[in-house]
Amino acid sequence: MMLIEAKELRKIFGSIRALDGVTVEIPEGITLILGPNGGGKSTFLKLATGVYRPTSGEILVFGERPWNNGKLKARFGVAYDPLAFPQFVTGREWLSLFAQSKGFGEEEIGRVAELFEVKPFLDKRVNGYSSGMLKRLSLAQAFVGRPELIFLDEPLANIDFDSMEKVIEVIEEMKGKTNFVIISHIWEPLMPIVDWVVVIGNGKLVLNGKSEEVQEEVEKLFKPHLKRGGGTKAPSPTGQEGQLPANG
Repeated sequence: MMLIEAKELRKIFGSIRALDGVTVEIPEGITLILGPNGGGKSTFLKLATGVYRPTSGEILVFGERPWNNGKLKARFGVAYDPLAFPQFVTGREWLSLFAQSKGFGEEEIGRVAELFEVKPFLDKRVNGYSSGMLKRLSLAQAFVGRPELIFLDEPLANIDFDSMEKVIEVIEEMKGKTNFVIISHIWEPLMPIVDWVVVIGNGKLVLNGKSEEVQEEVEKLFKPHLKRGGGTKAPSPTGQEGQLPANG
């Protein structure tokens, strides 16, 4: 079964073609979406979660259009980046909104807070949270209600190494129990646990395949290329040192 199907997907903002004719199928399991800043990967996420509506083309999640589809949205969880929270709610109040909307109570809040070690600051207002605390709260919200599909936007950003390890551990433990679509520029720690890799750059699909089959190509795209006998970077296959070309 395909989780997500995109056909000739386009999203245009004025003169900017954020996505320009992307056709891709994302299967069940754990998928990692990579690309440079401004390359289109976050736009793809927001189209898949129904935040944006396509300019043209189509995107389906579980075979349905996500735009204005509350029933479908109840089946997945999302942690966006950058984070946005009301300043004067507590972490518990924020998670309660998500739990109640999915028919869950205090026990579910405790479960997701435990997953990402949010409990110590759960009753403090979020305007006093550090960036790492905000990230962990955002991740916890995506897991509320044990959704069938969890979208994680930059889950390893703004957290320390111990927290990174914890996030990867949680995802790995849930492998086979739920599905993940992960957008991250920190890709190397995630490669051992992902099943599928999609690369989007300059609004177009660059690479798509099983992780073990495309890992070498991913490394060529994203690792710096050095000249032998010196420290000067040689041009990479993408036209930039270790990065795909972006569209701003």
